[in-house]
Formats: sequence, C-alpha cells, structure tokens
Amino acid sequence: MGLGVAAGTLTAPALARHVAPVTAIAAGLTVSALGTLLLLTGSLPLILTGITVQALGTGPLFALGTGLIVSSVPPSRAGSAASLSETGNYFGGSLGFALLGVLATVVYRTHMNGTSDSLPSALAATHHLPAAQATALLTEARHAFDASLHLTALVAALILAALAALIHSSRVPSREPAQL
Repeated sequence: MGLGVAAGTLTAPALARHVAPVTAIAAGLTVSALGTLLLLTGSLPLILTGITVQALGTGPLFALGTGLIVSSVPPSRAGSAASLSETGNYFGGSLGFALLGVLATVVYRTHMNGTSDSLPSALAATHHLPAAQATALLTEARHAFDASLHLTALVAALILAALAALIHSSRVPSREPAQL
C-alpha cells in the first residue's frame, strides 16, 4: 500500500501537466475504485494487487488536492487553507475507516450469529474444542470474514466511484489566469 501511494503521489504532477488536476484526481479515484473491486476475487495475489492499485489511485488526490485548495485562497490565507486540507484529509480518512470498519464488523457478527451459542459448555471449563467442532467453527469464521470483506469492498468501491463522478463534474476554477 505504501509503495502504491508513493508511486501515485510521485506521478501525479506529471499527469497534471497533461490533464487538468481535477481530471487527474477523478481518474485516480476511478483507479482506486477498480483496485478495490479486486478485493472481491478471493485470490491473494489479486487482493494484494488490488490494494496496491487502490493506493496508487489515491496519489493524485493527495498530491494535487492540497494544491487546488491552497491556490484557491489569497496568499495570506495559504497556511490556514493547507492546514484545513490536512485536517480534512485525516478526519475524512479516519471517519471512512471507522464507518467501513463498523460495516465489516456488523456483517461478520451477523454471519457468526448463534455460533457461540452452539459451543459446548465444556469449552468454558477446558478451553478446548473437539477437532470437528473447531474445524466447523473455523470454516464458518472464514465465510463470515469473506462476506464481510466482500460487502465492505463493494461499498468502498461505490463510494470511490461516486466521489470520482462528483469531482469530475465539479466546477473547480483553473489555477491558470484567464486569457483576455
């Protein structure tokens, strides 16, 4: 993930020389949405690729977003705008992780509902499960985790795609002066 963010952030300025920064940010979020969809595959190599692609797509947002915000205010307010941008970045990321984490937990617990009720009372005394019950519990936990990951990835991809569409359709003023 770190390498993906670094690569996306480092290539964003070059991309912005060819397309408008807003277009680069929207394209990056679209790439992130597609990377997030790779989490639905269940294949470890594709999941790792998806995480990398997802992170790569966030590069333009991080690299160009603050520039757009700072350039939209008078120079005397640049420090305030930059700090507000960073605060929004951290708050939005934390809130997103928290909400998606709650969704993942709810889905997991829903799929595991009643499983603990069927555990033998001997487990409380011995802290051991018979092998067959342990295998069944592990299988059920894996299915619950997969269902949780899949729904959370789908919701995250939809959010990223919606943000890309919203940003692409926005009317952000260009950083270049108007030609008269």
